Amino acid sequence: MAGPFPLPFRSLRRIAGGGEQPFIVAAMFTSTYSDKALRLAASCEKFSLSYELHEVSAVHSSISVRGIPDPSFTKANFIHNLLEKHRKPVLYIDSDCEFIAPPVLISELVQSNCDFAVYNWLGDDHTDMFMPITLSKNGLATVSDRFYRYNGSIDWYSTSQLVCSGMVQFYRNSPAARAFLLRWQHTVIKFPGAADDHCLDFAFNNLNKYSWLYWFLKARWLPKTYARYAFWIYVEPVINHPDIPALEDSFARINDPAGRQRRYQSGLRKKKGTCPIPRDCIVDTQEGVLYRRVDGQLVPVGRTKQKFWL
Repeated sequence: MAGPFPLPFRSLRRIAGGGEQPFIVAAMFTSTYSDKALRLAASCEKFSLSYELHEVSAVHSSISVRGIPDPSFTKANFIHNLLEKHRKPVLYIDSDCEFIAPPVLISELVQSNCDFAVYNWLGDDHTDMFMPITLSKNGLATVSDRFYRYNGSIDWYSTSQLVCSGMVQFYRNSPAARAFLLRWQHTVIKFPGAADDHCLDFAFNNLNKYSWLYWFLKARWLPKTYARYAFWIYVEPVINHPDIPALEDSFARINDPAGRQRRYQSGLRKKKGTCPIPRDCIVDTQEGVLYRRVDGQLVPVGRTKQKFWL
């Protein structure tokens, strides 16, 4: 991608406010997400967080398969614009998230030498996801808001490679953070149709020892509490995505002619951490009872003292 970076960013309206903080919360949203953006703004106000939310006509196709190819609407370009505007760290958050508690860790990151932070599935001890099960009663099938069962995880571990959830991202106003955003932008443009999270993984995991960024970019991995999806029912949220995200499988796979990969299996090992809920059980989140299915019936097999956030 030739030309200057960041590209000019155009928004339809701006929602801003909050207290004086050493970082600014930032989000993009389209008109269909206006209510959720207002919810995010209200949660920023609750904890006196500085925020700037921008309504846009569309997002880039790396964010949504219904997006457009205009490179000015990527997350990388949006974040870089706000770094230039405010000259202080930016905490990017997807507009359908909200703050549930004060983000103390982000204030700590501001005081540290961290350039970039995001949730890393590979850097977490366990990532077990739980989904509500479908129950049948009187011949009718209903989705439970009480009974959940294991629905997958990423069981590979690495502290040096990244498989991210990009709903929450921290960037310092530093040369390294800015250069990494440019690298991410280049990757998004190089692989049209690929998801921006996958491009972020690719950009990070292909830093090599001949790049100054390899030595100078200081990265940290956020805990689940700061990028909490609804399928982590055992995690108390600080920054919450209250809905179970829809899977978009229409994004293109990254196919690099040079043979570089989004992640490298040779650098991964099996995780040793275990989730507090057994994978082979169905959990009653109200009563803390563990069940297994036997001949189509739920049979209690134990209890858990785990607290749940639904």
